[in-house]
Amino acid sequence: MVRNLVVAAVALGLAVPGAMAADGHSLTVSATVISNSNCRFSTAASSLALSIDPASGAAATASGTVSIRCVGSPATALWSLASNSGLYGSSPAALRMRHGTNVTEFLPYALAFPASGSVPKNVWQDLTLTATVQPADYQNAAAGAYSDAVTLSLLP
Repeated sequence: MVRNLVVAAVALGLAVPGAMAADGHSLTVSATVISNSNCRFSTAASSLALSIDPASGAAATASGTVSIRCVGSPATALWSLASNSGLYGSSPAALRMRHGTNVTEFLPYALAFPASGSVPKNVWQDLTLTATVQPADYQNAAAGAYSDAVTLSLLP
């Protein structure tokens, strides 16, 4: 019986001191305590439509609103809003719309919105979104429809 235990221990690498080299591993443990709030948009999608007249020489802008509401235990929720790079941009700060038929043509634009704020629990709050195309970017652009799709992320 003792022989069977020693064989089992050796098979598991437990019984022979020095037979296996010890190795170390450092493990970092971290935690993020999330808010007890839960914020949501009122709708899943919206759009901004710019009308650009190259003869105007002025920046083209379009604004709209999205509504958010936060629920949870705090009386006031702190939220943050961020965007991705869209379908054709290289970063949220370098967004581009692509021409509908001439897919090698792009039109740079900027998207502005509040990055963070607070809202009382269970109260709808409107946030303004503004898209802007500068004259230097549209002066030599090919005529036609351009579009992009950007995802906005609302936390918490």
